[in-house]
Amino acid sequence: MLVIMKRFLVVLLTVFTSFSLVSCDPLDKKYNKEQYSEVMAEHADSASRSAFNRAMVDNEINDIRNEDFTYQELIDQGKTLQRKEQPGKSVAR
Repeated sequence: MLVIMKRFLVVLLTVFTSFSLVSCDPLDKKYNKEQYSEVMAEHADSASRSAFNRAMVDNEINDIRNEDFTYQELIDQGKTLQRKEQPGKSVAR
């Protein structure tokens, strides 16, 4: 019984550690004015970079601090704005 418990704990710790390491996505970190170009170039595709830039511009126009968001949140904001800007495109086909 003790051997089974030890193995279970080892497996549980291994799984926990794996998830901890996988969740260290650089895009989940807060926006940094000095490092954003490097982070985006290394970790985002062209569509995400475009959405990110769209959100940055919109936030500057509306006097919203980009530093209050993560890179992924800015990408998501930009994608939402891009979808709103395409009124003629139908979602359902």
